[in-house]
Amino acid sequence: MNPVNHESAVRPALHIGRGLARFRRGCGSHLLVAAALWIGIPWATSDAQTVIGSPGAAFQHWTVGDLNNNGAPYWDATTKSVSNTPNSANIGFCLTGTGDCGGIIKHPPGPLPFWGMSFNPNKDTPGTGAMDPKVYFRRDSSEHDELKATLELQFTTSIEPKAINEIGWFETNASGSVIGTKHVLFRGAGKPVGSTTPDPVGKRVEFKPTEYFGYYFTDVSELSCHAYTLSNFNEPNCNDNHNLVVFSTRPGSHRSTFWIAAEDPPKCADGDCNLTVMKIAYDKK
Repeated sequence: MNPVNHESAVRPALHIGRGLARFRRGCGSHLLVAAALWIGIPWATSDAQTVIGSPGAAFQHWTVGDLNNNGAPYWDATTKSVSNTPNSANIGFCLTGTGDCGGIIKHPPGPLPFWGMSFNPNKDTPGTGAMDPKVYFRRDSSEHDELKATLELQFTTSIEPKAINEIGWFETNASGSVIGTKHVLFRGAGKPVGSTTPDPVGKRVEFKPTEYFGYYFTDVSELSCHAYTLSNFNEPNCNDNHNLVVFSTRPGSHRSTFWIAAEDPPKCADGDCNLTVMKIAYDKK
């Protein structure tokens, strides 16, 4: 959303002040919005959370037909299921309720657009739909309502049944150049592995992040390393393509719900395939 130039907004308002005041009294505030748009005054709305990323990145569309583990999009790669079955349990299968992910999410949202580089779902060309290594969010500073996180999915393979990820949000700055304080949303299995009882699927948490923030997860099976939506800051044991994927229910809407998937990692050759999914919605009181 483009910022409002308040000075340019005030000038035309001065010219029509009396008429607009009469309009307000006679017709109500909802019609005032229409009048403001008609005369060209920018009308600001607040954003619960807005994605910030690298140049060229945007929300990309895909279909169930693109799920063939060819690395396009970047998250469409071999990921074993909880029963250690290969090839049909990456986040795309889980969002659409297909493959080994059938029934694993109670209400799968379908093929939600993902944030990344250019991708054509009609071609599904390997190498396209690449990951954006710099993804974070801005929360409107005037927004008083909280965000609501729901844990939608938490699994690991039968090889490491106690390797459950922790997931949460972290503070950053306007340029996304620092990793600040981390805040747990959903507890994982702890360090050493299995020392903590993970939060159950379905749990909901309300939180109010700082103006600029991102999401992270802790892979307890890899020495509890941290991976971030700002992936250049991933810790050494999480550098082998550990990632978080951001999906949106309504790209461009200031009230979109986001689905955040933490993958450990695509093409997990060691059989250690942890997948954590949470839903982040605007919590209007």
